[in-house]
Parts: sequence; C-alpha cells; structure tokens
Amino acid sequence: MQPTTNTPFERFAFVSTALLVISLPFLMFGLLFLANSLLIVNNDVGAGRFLLKCVNIINWVVTLGIPIFWIVCAIKIERDHIKTLAKAEAELSDIMVSDMRTLPQNWQATNTVFIAESVVIANDYLRVLRWVVRKFVGGESKSFSRLLARARREATVRVLRRAKECGANVVWNIRYETSAVHSIFTGGSSNNMITGVELLAYATAFNVTAE
Repeated sequence: MQPTTNTPFERFAFVSTALLVISLPFLMFGLLFLANSLLIVNNDVGAGRFLLKCVNIINWVVTLGIPIFWIVCAIKIERDHIKTLAKAEAELSDIMVSDMRTLPQNWQATNTVFIAESVVIANDYLRVLRWVVRKFVGGESKSFSRLLARARREATVRVLRRAKECGANVVWNIRYETSAVHSIFTGGSSNNMITGVELLAYATAFNVTAE
C-alpha cells in the first residue's frame, strides 16, 4: 500500500529547500567577495558591476521565487495527502471503527490488542502566513482546521493498518490526543509560533463474532 506521507514529491520539496537554504548564503557571499576583489584589486569595474547585478538578481529570486516555490509545494503536498488518505480509507473500509466504550451484548471479542499510532505534521509557509494574519483579526483558523483534520485522518489510517496487520476486523473505543509543536529556537513557549501539530490515536483492535 502506498504511504500517505513521505511521498516522492515531499522528499523532493524537502531536499530542494534544504539545498537552497544551505547553498544560497555561500553563493551570495562568494559573488560579493569576487565582485569586491575585482573592484579593489584589479579595478575591473565592468566585471564587478556584472557580479553585483547577479547578486541583486539572486536577492530578487530569494525574495519572490522561493516563497512562491514553497507555497506551490505546500498546496500540492496537501492535495496529494488528501487523495492518498481517501484511497487508504477506501482500502481499509472493511474494518469497523467506533468510539463507543462498551460492546454490544451479542458480540464476542477475540485476539484483543491495544494500538497507538501518532503523526506529526509541520505547518507550511502559506499556513503560517494565514495564521499570522488571523492572529491580528481573530476568528476561526480554517487552515489549521484542515491541518488537524489531515492529522486525525492520517493517525486513524495508521491505526487501521496496524489493526489489519494484526488480523482484526474491529477498532473499538478510538480516542485522540492533540498537541501543538512550537519552535525550539525560541524556547518552545506556548506564546511562540506554532510550527506543527502532533496527533495521537489509540484504540482496542480485535476480531468479533456475533451470536
């Protein structure tokens, strides 16, 4: 079964962003150093100005191009995740899921196993911008609502997959716990920007036969 997370495009977006973040400072520093060397040592004004123009172009690419690239990646990753979740849910639809505590009287449960699965989903660039604007005016953050819905569905799918591996046909008394992930660079305080959400799903899986 194809995983609903860590898809090839997600890996491509992550590696591309990491390479950009690592390489751009060195590239800009190298061009500035070379331009200053040509201007000061060789007095090559034309070449120095050309390199300075290259630095200016890179600045514009960083300022406009990279945020647009992140937004496009975020939209595609979210849409792909929703599609793969729907496919996984359809494939696992033969397993019954309930949040009830007690079993029907005519049921007999066998091979009982406790299952707990979690998922951590990071905020994307576009969602952070929406969150910043929403903090100024207040109201419901629909972008975070969708993020939590995806995390809930992902955790449920993982529970169902684990139940299927155990040979169970029922997932009973399913519960969810949610926590926000804050930036470690500012101490992880609850007053800081939310950088992601963690959702834990746990339930009891078993085989059931009705009398």
